[in-house]
Amino acid sequence: MPSPIATATLQSAFLSLLSNVIAQTISAYNDNKPFTLNIQPILQFVLYSLISTPPNFIWQETLEEWFPGQVPVTKKVDEKKTVTVTETRLSKSNTIKKFVTDQLVGAPLNTIAFLICMKGFSVKGNNQEAVMGVLNEVHRDFIPMHLASLKLWPAVGLISLIFVPVQHRIVFGSLIALGWNIYLGLVLNN
Repeated sequence: MPSPIATATLQSAFLSLLSNVIAQTISAYNDNKPFTLNIQPILQFVLYSLISTPPNFIWQETLEEWFPGQVPVTKKVDEKKTVTVTETRLSKSNTIKKFVTDQLVGAPLNTIAFLICMKGFSVKGNNQEAVMGVLNEVHRDFIPMHLASLKLWPAVGLISLIFVPVQHRIVFGSLIALGWNIYLGLVLNN
């Protein structure tokens, strides 16, 4: 049986492939052109998923270690004794800390990584001019893309932190990313 990180990576890659095919289909329909499959963006999205999912999986586990979402509850049995019960409850303070850390660190890094990869996959040559071109495009596109992502991902992140067990957060995010990647595919293909 594959590890949870391998399973999440393969699921994410498949959903990236699917979202880009859907985006290309929508683009062809909107442009009133026959559908022809463009393999390059599909490979770029899949490769990005294969590269980015493992660190994101580890990031989610690390956030959970730093700020456990579930904490043990102690209940008084009578006036003199307290017993630690194995029941847990959602830690609101840890959830807020996790959310803020993810939004201030994880979200911008993911946006930058996405832009570097997508722009970098398209570079012809490996000279300093090509690298500077990618960095200039990342600089130009970061703020608009990050602002666009703030319309969706903070809500997804909060729902994920509250309701989704840590081992399933990447898959949950990947399902939401299906729609987001269709949007990105439409933007990048135009």
